[in-house]
Amino acid sequence: MARRPRGEDDDVSLFPFLSIIACVIGVLTMMISTLALAQMDNPDVALIEAYEKSAGELSTAEAEVARLKKLLDDKIGPGAATVREDVSASEKELAELAAELEKIHKQLAEQQKVKVVIPQLDPAQRESVASMQTQLTDLTEELAILEKDLSERKEASESQVTILPGGTGVNFTPHFVECAADSIVLHTLNPPKRIRTASAVADADFVALLQRVANNANDSIVFLVRSDALSTYRTVRQICTDRDIRNGKLPVVGAGRIDLSHFATQKPAAAKPDETKK
Repeated sequence: MARRPRGEDDDVSLFPFLSIIACVIGVLTMMISTLALAQMDNPDVALIEAYEKSAGELSTAEAEVARLKKLLDDKIGPGAATVREDVSASEKELAELAAELEKIHKQLAEQQKVKVVIPQLDPAQRESVASMQTQLTDLTEELAILEKDLSERKEASESQVTILPGGTGVNFTPHFVECAADSIVLHTLNPPKRIRTASAVADADFVALLQRVANNANDSIVFLVRSDALSTYRTVRQICTDRDIRNGKLPVVGAGRIDLSHFATQKPAAAKPDETKK
């Protein structure tokens, strides 16, 4: 039996499937495009674009600032860093001063809020200018009287330290040398001469006094020793001892001026010191 030939209707065509795929892809593409266009109108996108634009401008500005700093450093030279540090310190100090000024303004504003109330004084209790002038005159007179009294007391206290003759022994002529805390006073001179203890051995007047006493058998040095002059006395006494010069001592009580008037009216025999070296 003869086989029937294959007709054209038996062939399988893929065109309808591909068309469907193409349509689906087209629809998806259209949807994606629509969504992308919709998102471009979103405010967040605008903000992002503005941020990116600002960041770009800031980066450009920083680059320009760096370029200008480099140019400034090249023109100023090695001292550019120091200049910048000084400027930075000045800016910091200026900021601190501004903060302090603002604080002072606030304190001043608070003080201005305080109202000062001045109490009213009864006119009958107010002192007149004439009354105050009278009181001033009375106080001035009283002050003058007190100053005069103080001066008289001071002069009296200065003349209270009196050296009196004492002791017995052979006749001798005393030469008084006052021993103070850091000096000696030669009462053999008129006016008395004060000499520092460290300079006594080299002083011409003191050396002359030592030679006079050493060359006269009836002369002697009498040291008038104050309460704070023990060290000075030991120093000058050692000078006399080393040169075999007669000397003695009398204590002086008080800090007033020394009065030797009694020795001017006494004979030399009456003035014998406590410790006279023969």
